[in-house]
Amino acid sequence: MRVTFWGTRGSIPAPGPDTTRYGGNTACVEVRRGTEILIFDAGTGIRALGLSLLREFPGRPLTVHLFVSHTHWDHIQGFPFFAPANSRSTTIHVYGAPGQGHSLEKVLRGQMDADYFPVGLRDLAATIYVQEMRGREIQVGDLRVGAFYLNHPGMTLGYRVTSADRRFVYATDHEPYAETLSHVGGRGEEGRAYGARLDAALVDFVGGADLYVGDAQFSDEEYGARIGWGHSSVGATVAIGLAAQAKALALFHHDPLHDDRAMEGMQRAAREMIAVRGASMQCFAAAEGQTLTL
Repeated sequence: MRVTFWGTRGSIPAPGPDTTRYGGNTACVEVRRGTEILIFDAGTGIRALGLSLLREFPGRPLTVHLFVSHTHWDHIQGFPFFAPANSRSTTIHVYGAPGQGHSLEKVLRGQMDADYFPVGLRDLAATIYVQEMRGREIQVGDLRVGAFYLNHPGMTLGYRVTSADRRFVYATDHEPYAETLSHVGGRGEEGRAYGARLDAALVDFVGGADLYVGDAQFSDEEYGARIGWGHSSVGATVAIGLAAQAKALALFHHDPLHDDRAMEGMQRAAREMIAVRGASMQCFAAAEGQTLTL
C-alpha cells in the first residue's frame, strides 16, 4: 500500500508561514493498492488530491472510493472542490455513517445547498454512489475495509484496510472512553472501568497495523482542560499504538493552534514515550505531502 497525506489539520484550515512543514489543510489521506484508489475524508486537502488525479488520468475513466469518518465540516468541506467530480468519466463511491436524523447523502447534499454553494451534489457530472456502512466489511478489489465506531460527537467511524499482507488503520477524531465516561458522564470509577473495556475494543481493531493514523490533537498538558471535546492526547494515542503492537503511528488531526514548532515538540514527546517503553514502534507527526509505502 502507498499512503499519501493531503491534509493533516483538524477543526479548521490553518494556512500560513507557521504551518508550512506539517500543513494547514484539513483531513484527507489517500491509500493506493494496485489500481485501487481509496480516500479517507474530504477535508480541504482533497482539493489538491483531485487536481493531482486529473493530471494522472487526463480524460481517462477514474474510480475512487471515499470513506468519510464523519460529517463535521473539517472532514467534508473540500468535497465540493474535488475536481474529478466535475468529469463524466469519474465514478465516486462514498461510504460513511448516517448523520443524526439524516442520511449520509442528505448531509452531503446539505453543504452544497444553494444557500451555501453554487453547485448542488446532484449537479456534478460524476457518477456518485453513497453507501452507509452498517457494520460489515466491504470489498474493494483485493482489499477489505472494516469500520469501527469512535468516541466523538456525532456518528464517527474509524476504518481498517486489510490486504493479504498489509494493514492500515485510519482512526481520527476519537477520545478515550475511560476519560469521557468518568469525567463528562459523571460515572466515576464505574465509568472508567466500562470505558476501559470500550478502549480495549479499539486496541483490537488497530491490532497489528502496519500504519495507524491516530488522533493526537492535544498535548498531554492541554488535554486536562479539554476532556469531552472528542479528541485524544498524544500520550493516549501512543498508548493505543503500543498496546495494539502497531508497527508505525502517524500523529494526526493537528490542532489549528499548533504551529510547526509545536508539532515538532509533540513528535519528540511521543518518541520519548515509546523509547521509555523500550518499544520499536515508529512514530511521526503526519505532514501534508508526505508519502510512504507500507
